[in-house]
Amino acid sequence: MSSTEPKPQLLVYYRDPRRAQTVRDIVQARFPDLTIHTASTPEEAEPVLDKVEIITGWGVPPALLSKAKRLRWFHKLAAGVDDVVLSGALPPGVILTRTDGRVFARRMAEYVIAYILAFCQDVRRILAQQARREWKPFLTATAAGRTLGVAGVGDIGQEVARLASALGMRVVGWRRSQGHVEGVERMYAGRDELPAFLREADFVALVLPLTPETRGLFDAQAFAAMKPGAYLINVGRGAVVDEQALLDALRSGRLAGAALDVFAQEPLPPDHPLWSMDNVYVTPHISGPTVPEEVCRPLLENLDRYLRGEPLAKQVALDRGY
Repeated sequence: MSSTEPKPQLLVYYRDPRRAQTVRDIVQARFPDLTIHTASTPEEAEPVLDKVEIITGWGVPPALLSKAKRLRWFHKLAAGVDDVVLSGALPPGVILTRTDGRVFARRMAEYVIAYILAFCQDVRRILAQQARREWKPFLTATAAGRTLGVAGVGDIGQEVARLASALGMRVVGWRRSQGHVEGVERMYAGRDELPAFLREADFVALVLPLTPETRGLFDAQAFAAMKPGAYLINVGRGAVVDEQALLDALRSGRLAGAALDVFAQEPLPPDHPLWSMDNVYVTPHISGPTVPEEVCRPLLENLDRYLRGEPLAKQVALDRGY
């Protein structure tokens, strides 16, 4: 883009007005000549939709994108873009990019490891005994030597594998296509190899995007293929799991426990049975927090490219959904 051309206008959309302003300040500090608008509701965004060429943010209503007639690029400040892709609301020709998983990888990998150790150390039992002031020693387990299955071996899944390997765990992976990944002893690929992958794992970590292929992937058949007494940890997308099948597997003892950070419906309804299960940890989608200074880095790098007329990084392949 030449210096004589008018600079594109950008809309930062965040449901939290404070977050919207924070992102605006971060971008404006790097690009002081850009005109940047903020909005936290569709009504606030409406007056500038015919002016903006770029939209970024989190929680952007997909329908808003189709109303932005000058829109050329949408950058989501998150790794998951299923809401945009599956809605079909992105106008033809508009580039979709995302904040890649590397930004969230360490935090999300630590979440997975934390709950592996919580299950091994039987933290629930410890807390229950403490509440009753009971001194009853018992034998805990070790993570070393156990097998972790990582479903979804992208940036985040690779970091999970790296940390698990450092604990002495054996790691197997499952994803759409084959390929070598450091720290993963064996890679399974495709739907046909999912049962064999599940049979190996003492713990299964889900780090999968939500696509038409992964929706409901972990159903009764998948849970039946898992080792009896295995554990499930989901930090990917809630709708990848058939929640009724999960409840059945937990109640029957097929699964020994689960740590769940994502759900098909969020917030999880107060009357949902998962809340009251002794072998389940429910957390409110906190494994990959959106720290503005961190999630904005890929946006700033791509803005540099965009203004220079260069191809953007981390473009989403709409046919794959990631």
